[in-house]
Amino acid sequence: MTLQADDPPPDSDALLSEAMACHRQGNLFDADYLYAQAIELDPHNAQALRLRGILARERGDPETSLSLLEQAVTLRKDNPEPLGEIALLRMAMGELGAAEAALRKALQLDPNYLKGLTNLGALLQQRGHLREAAECYRKLLDAEPGNIEVRCNLAKVQVDIGEDSEALTECETALNDSNRHPYVLAIFGAVLIDLERYSDARDVLIEATSPGTDDDMALVNLALACYQLGDAESSTVHLHQAVELNPFNARAVADLANSLGAIGKQNDALRICEEFLHRHPGERLVVGAYALALHNTGKGSEAHKLTDCALLVQKHSLPAPDGYDDLAEFNGQLADLVRTHPSLVSNPVSKSTFGGDQTGELNPDTNPVLAALEKACKETIGAAVERYRSAQLEQHPVLQPATDKWALRTWGTLLRKGGQQTPHMHPLGSISGAYYVQLPPDMAGKLDKSGSLEFGRPPERFYRLKEPERTLYEPREGELILFPSWFWHQTIPFDTTGDRISIAFDVIPQTRLQVL
Repeated sequence: MTLQADDPPPDSDALLSEAMACHRQGNLFDADYLYAQAIELDPHNAQALRLRGILARERGDPETSLSLLEQAVTLRKDNPEPLGEIALLRMAMGELGAAEAALRKALQLDPNYLKGLTNLGALLQQRGHLREAAECYRKLLDAEPGNIEVRCNLAKVQVDIGEDSEALTECETALNDSNRHPYVLAIFGAVLIDLERYSDARDVLIEATSPGTDDDMALVNLALACYQLGDAESSTVHLHQAVELNPFNARAVADLANSLGAIGKQNDALRICEEFLHRHPGERLVVGAYALALHNTGKGSEAHKLTDCALLVQKHSLPAPDGYDDLAEFNGQLADLVRTHPSLVSNPVSKSTFGGDQTGELNPDTNPVLAALEKACKETIGAAVERYRSAQLEQHPVLQPATDKWALRTWGTLLRKGGQQTPHMHPLGSISGAYYVQLPPDMAGKLDKSGSLEFGRPPERFYRLKEPERTLYEPREGELILFPSWFWHQTIPFDTTGDRISIAFDVIPQTRLQVL
């Protein structure tokens, strides 16, 4: 804003309007200065505080953003928008529980705050609280029947909770309402892949990735459909396209390494993994793909450095936390919590649980037994990291990315007779673990090792010239097992009566603010 000598002094609203114009144009430096001037003239200008808080978040300054937004909340106790922005900030910081709490407060102020309801649905979906997420999406569609993105999100949730026909109906509605928009086609293709209808998925995803579209994940899913149909050559072509569109897509790089191996290009698979890991050390999906590529090229000793259970898997026995008479009381309360948790879903499609139930993310702020478990896990993880450092693994992927700031995300699993966790890894974590809460009384000491945790076997779709070495760990109640998140692992099905209950967790590094 340029002032002439005879211009009246600007008021707060005029400065705010100028700041908003700069903000819309991407001129963040001037916008921040003008917002600050508007707030200096009128410290009670809640809109200026809120918008400057949003700008601070966009500039990667979470402390300033939170301070400004909290001031806006104090000034406008009836306005849900500052709370909604605090939720987005908390999400960007990886503080999902705090984000959910802020959104719930915002919706208490205004149940018709649709932006808040949209973000709450997406957050609940991300945290595995699927039925509640579906409720949010249905409320939104009652208010906005033409909201294509929400309808697509609902379809993805419905597949996960076993409502297959309902999910397909939502996809068809979205396709009709959007005139077969590429985004909707991509979601429809992903739903068909979840249903293992690979031929139908391939046809839909070919349409979704027609020339001019730039959806790298649609290409990844198209490649998966082709691979599952036995066409590794086409899978490789589509994955090359996905990596060209988005060189940061670790899933595309890992799947490309697998496809290259399947068509006999083992050295190319090694090269793309090494190039990616040079730029992104420790990225879990690609470390896992790299270990398998090393194994397939006969570099067993190098592969072993990444899959050495004796070096990298740790077992810890937890004592009874303060406030509990013994470990049996503590574990009993944990078992009851898992069995009755409202987020519990049987055989969720996007997870590895088969023949049992899995909760969504557990919030330690809502229950003292979860808080006690989180405290014990964090102490154990700290000790485990020191053990890795003592073994001189500072340059090993297990300690990458190196950060002292991390969050813990936990969920519960309940397996019944015949149930198992199928082979999987945890790509979002750096270190993962399982705490054994309750085991069937007749499981211990089985000669067939039923119910055991097995490391080393990748899912069937991953190419290998021969099976990698596998290591079994027999679980014990009260024991916690830690391992690098790229380790492929599964549980062996068991035939004894009783529940096998465990709490799994990921250590999520928080290295920087994710700009939203």
